[in-house]
Amino acid sequence: MYIKNDFLYGIENQTKVEKRMPARISGYEGASYRGQCDKKTIVPVITMVLYYGTDRKWTAPKNLKSLIKVPDNLDKYVNDTKANVFEIAWLTDEQIAKFTSDYKIVANFFVNKRKNKDYIPDDKTTINHVDEILKFLSVMTGDSRYEEILSDKEGVSNMCDVAQRLEDRGIEKGIKEGLQKGMKEGLSLGGNQMIYSLVEDKSISIEKGAQKLGISVEKLRANMINAGYKCPDME
Repeated sequence: MYIKNDFLYGIENQTKVEKRMPARISGYEGASYRGQCDKKTIVPVITMVLYYGTDRKWTAPKNLKSLIKVPDNLDKYVNDTKANVFEIAWLTDEQIAKFTSDYKIVANFFVNKRKNKDYIPDDKTTINHVDEILKFLSVMTGDSRYEEILSDKEGVSNMCDVAQRLEDRGIEKGIKEGLQKGMKEGLSLGGNQMIYSLVEDKSISIEKGAQKLGISVEKLRANMINAGYKCPDME
């Protein structure tokens, strides 16, 4: 909970629809009121649910009574907790324009992510708190690459810079994986050719060579011929 002069407020970040959110909020707010029992003045408690899902809107109940079966004769005695849900990915341009902090960048990101799953960040708005924004995006999107950029964040001032770093890391990863694959294939090919040479020179039998490569004699014979080697048993 965050403290203001005349009220307390809590923020619940959600990437998925939580069916029992009103019950959870009831627990949060109840604990906050209980913590004020010894104080001279009790201030109101407000909980806001910030929903970042991009696949669908919030479809779960937004009040406690929608979750529980209350007998008609008891309805007026049961308190009803409300979930104040804000669907960030469905905010309008006018609503986003009202933000003056870095949250404007966050909201714009999720709105565009909803419209296009392959959205590449192109927001040129200056990020004031780079660490916080990248860590937040990493958690909310489940993409660790955003937080990994922190190790080389110098020069990152907006989401365009972030997109460039993501692209650079993708290229770097591709090159690394390509080299590893090439080395693995090269070692495999080299090992095969060594066996071919040993069989051709009659240092080992073709049966032994096939056993070492884990293939049949017929397969080894065909591979050797295709690679330009001579099979002793065919001479």
